[in-house]
Amino acid sequence: MSIGIFLIIVSGFFKNSSKKIEKDVEELSISIFQETNNLKRRLKMVEEELLLEPEFQVKSKSVTNVQNPKVQQVMQAVQQAAQTSKIAQTTTQTKPIHQIIVSQVLELNKQGLSVADISIRSNLTEEQVRQVIANGGR
Repeated sequence: MSIGIFLIIVSGFFKNSSKKIEKDVEELSISIFQETNNLKRRLKMVEEELLLEPEFQVKSKSVTNVQNPKVQQVMQAVQQAAQTSKIAQTTTQTKPIHQIIVSQVLELNKQGLSVADISIRSNLTEEQVRQVIANGGR
């Protein structure tokens, strides 16, 4: 009989600890859910940024210091093709510049980048970049 009473008292302590564990698990699941949502938002921002910068490239020392003349010729041909396609796009493109790109151009200008660099990063012509900077984003 005394063993049964002892077990009932001990089971009362186990219920309290299980409630604490349940509460901890619930808090953990909420924090994981919040972190997942934050990561999704950040990923969406990165995807939008990459869509705005279709010519985004990572420069590496091994590519820029290539001594093979054939590789250099191919790289020059690719660069020329990219420039001609960019010129063709800008001549046919008469749409207004999106506000996100305008703010990006102004921010890059504040960081001290040249008009040519801003043009490459924002996928605008140098003339469009100069106009955005001159207008101050208006």
